Amino acid sequence: MAWFISNLSESYTANTYFNLEYINVPDSLFFADNYKEEVQVKLNAGGFQLMRLNVFRKKIQVDLSQLENKREKYFLRQSVFRKQIEGQLSNSLSLTEVGVLDTLFLDLYKLHTKEVPVVANSKVGLKQNYVIEGGLKITPDTIKISGPKAEIDSIVKIEAEAYDFENIAANFEAEVALQLPQELSNTKFSANRVVLSGEVYRFSEKILTVSVDVINLPEGVEIRTFPNKVSILCKAKVDVLREVKPSDFSVIADFKDYKDENLPILKLKLAKKPQGVYGVKLKEDTVEFILNRQ
Repeated sequence: MAWFISNLSESYTANTYFNLEYINVPDSLFFADNYKEEVQVKLNAGGFQLMRLNVFRKKIQVDLSQLENKREKYFLRQSVFRKQIEGQLSNSLSLTEVGVLDTLFLDLYKLHTKEVPVVANSKVGLKQNYVIEGGLKITPDTIKISGPKAEIDSIVKIEAEAYDFENIAANFEAEVALQLPQELSNTKFSANRVVLSGEVYRFSEKILTVSVDVINLPEGVEIRTFPNKVSILCKAKVDVLREVKPSDFSVIADFKDYKDENLPILKLKLAKKPQGVYGVKLKEDTVEFILNRQ
């Protein structure tokens, strides 16, 4: 035992490993998954110290503020790296060799960021006479993705997991996971879940009679349509329908669409409807006409 202790008190030169902790990483750079986490060094130290270092590895901070870049390759010169290690060693430890070549290459890539829309993969089954105001809402409706340009360039959208709502007659909300591409190991996503929600109300119906306007008539031509007014069925909240008037709507027939001179019929289009009206349906979609040339 005395011999063993006596020998451990002597100085030796031996290899050991230090764990690496990177600090001051530039905001625009990102570590790949297989980045270097340890380095082999050769030290001159007492036997007790070397034995302790092999059991309890020392952590060395690597300051990347002096990082260099050449053709998208990122590195620290060994002279810089060695100086950083030496600055974190006690006086009883002497660094004789660093187990890297002239340069410490780091597995870093430039960080690219973009926003992509989130797409719901849901069906909403509403009870009769109920409707969603403003459609299905996704929160957030876009997410930010960050990673290597080669990985994120192909991503144009992110889909939510399938989730269906049934027999809905009131406001609803559900948290749903996103289908994030697992093969993109170096890409980060700002969210992995979204909230699907909707404001639901009971609607009523109202029939209004609206005049037909014919547009793009040739000069010197007058037209009469049969009928000259058509009925429209609109759906909305009761308080909205109470304020709706025929003048809030515009039904047109475009004379440019008239093709068959043997069939005097024009198609009708809804050109204007007021806000808050959920659905509008023309009860008639065509009108007949006669022309009077001046």
